Amino acid sequence: MSAAAVLPSPNCRRIDAARGLSRRQTGAATLIVVMVLFFVVSLVAAYASRNLLFEQKTAANQYRSTAVLEAADAGLHWATSMLNSGRIGATCLPSANPADTSFRERYLAIADDGVITPLTLPPPPALASPLTPSCVFDGVTWQCSCPVNAAPVLAAPAGDDMFPAFRLRFVAMPTRPGLVRVEVNACSRADDACLNFPATGAANEARVTVSAIVALKGGVATVPAAALTARGSVDLSLSALTLANTDPRSGVTVNAGQAFTQGLAQLVTVAGSPAAGSISDSDPALGGLTLAPSNTMFAKTFGMWPADYRAQPGAVVLPCGGTCTAAQVRTAVAQYPGLVIWVDGALDIDTGGDIGTFTQPVAIVATGGVQFTAAATVYGLIYTQAAPWTTAGAGAGVNPTVRGAVVAEGNVDGNSAATLVYDATVLNRLRLKTGSFVVVPGSWRDF
Repeated sequence: MSAAAVLPSPNCRRIDAARGLSRRQTGAATLIVVMVLFFVVSLVAAYASRNLLFEQKTAANQYRSTAVLEAADAGLHWATSMLNSGRIGATCLPSANPADTSFRERYLAIADDGVITPLTLPPPPALASPLTPSCVFDGVTWQCSCPVNAAPVLAAPAGDDMFPAFRLRFVAMPTRPGLVRVEVNACSRADDACLNFPATGAANEARVTVSAIVALKGGVATVPAAALTARGSVDLSLSALTLANTDPRSGVTVNAGQAFTQGLAQLVTVAGSPAAGSISDSDPALGGLTLAPSNTMFAKTFGMWPADYRAQPGAVVLPCGGTCTAAQVRTAVAQYPGLVIWVDGALDIDTGGDIGTFTQPVAIVATGGVQFTAAATVYGLIYTQAAPWTTAGAGAGVNPTVRGAVVAEGNVDGNSAATLVYDATVLNRLRLKTGSFVVVPGSWRDF
């Protein structure tokens, strides 16, 4: 047998070639399947990423809109709080400068008939522009601008974070005395184009407008009819009080629930009318309220219970620890124009000078008695819860004056030489121009 190599037959060669082709075709199919799967996975990843981006944008928008809505609502509460505050400076912070005005004086004019008119930028254009106090959150606290007669000035905080801001204006309700509407624009940043009324631009900024009606709850609900009103007896045997009421609609000098003893007091009433006819004593409307502690008389006078009156936002409480002085009351009246004064204790009007004015009278409630020991003039209403109320007298030749009215829950006696002059105009201003601003229930809206 020959030693020559044995060559594969043609059939074997064909089988090997077929096997190689099959292996190449199988690899190509696998590659195609892998590419298809990779493409599908890419589509799934892209879709998932798209959903993630959408959810992120939705969450960011929801966060921005919620923050701006909260800022707008905060602006409403801030406006109400500021209306019940005292004198402020240009940055809306409390000020002891007597040249500064209160928030309500800067932005509202309250007429004697109770109609509230928002103040506008001077000089008024064809369409008056309202004054618009504004605030911006700088990441730590709110920075505010309360101009007297100019546009607000807000410094936009630096950085990429969201710094919400709000701007408010007052809208008159001329047919409804004592009411005014507060409108607040809030934006995701301090941009005039977004904050102004109406907005003029500010793309990509969240913006919300809310509003509510606020009402002025007067410092006095029911105006007294007499210069001196007392639930109990009035004994002026040792008192040189002068009681005057020349108002032809009333003319009552004394209104007492029990007996009245004139003594040394002088009564001045409407010209041509007898002084004795100006007395209304043993009044059943007052006498029916016993001298035991009762809040009924207080509620009839002020329209709320004593605890609520003391806690109202437009009340200034003086915890003097005994007896407050005229200087303490005078300072509080000057610092908080238009608000009522609550004296925890007695009050001694011991220094001269006016307390309140004819155009800006004051309501003073004292839990103790009130003494007149200096030649001061009080414009407004003095209400004492003391039982009895002993009106200590002033020195010789000193004659303090109360122009408005005095009301006592108990008996009245003493030796004061003060002059009590009934003034309906002063009392009406107390009823319509002083007190607390409160939000009218059901008036809030965000459209």
